[in-house]
Amino acid sequence: MNREEATKALELLRSVVSQAKDDTALQNWGVIWIIHAFSNGAAFTATQVLLWKDQQSRLPFIGLWSVVLVCNIGLILLLKARRAGAKTFIENQIWSIWLSFIGAVMLTAVVNDLLGLKLLALGPVISVLSAFAFSMMGAIMGRRWYLGSAIFGGASLLMAAFPRYQYLLLGIVWCVAQLVGGVWLEIDKRRRKLGAHLV
Repeated sequence: MNREEATKALELLRSVVSQAKDDTALQNWGVIWIIHAFSNGAAFTATQVLLWKDQQSRLPFIGLWSVVLVCNIGLILLLKARRAGAKTFIENQIWSIWLSFIGAVMLTAVVNDLLGLKLLALGPVISVLSAFAFSMMGAIMGRRWYLGSAIFGGASLLMAAFPRYQYLLLGIVWCVAQLVGGVWLEIDKRRRKLGAHLV
């Protein structure tokens, strides 16, 4: 292989590697995020309504979020099942970030309960954990994801200032952040498909 062939091969390899991030993110993740924006937003709002009704038992909250988690993860598995090829490093990172986030929220809820803290103490912490998860997305998916991190960070302060409305605020912020992220992913997916047809 001469120098010119080696340069072309390296250029092709760089192109394939740089597209792996986009290809992974665009395989139905936009649709998943759009649907999750509404399911999670509604669940946080329902959590707030239960608190306004002075629900003391943890069982309604556990039941609500168990159903939401099963539906959300089931939707991901359903929409990702038809995808061709092996999971890429980037997709593994996306799964790792979100599963770690879910685990961190669940563990925080248990710790919150063991400490005897009110459920209201958990809302701003979920927002801080969301900010951290979005910052990790920014590290692997691009700088625009840091916007979600900043929004959730700011929302945690707002939620602490207005605890009576914190889960409602979290539901609104979550819905908007995931909806915008999902729309971004879908737009990128359509651009890439259009670009592939034009080549």
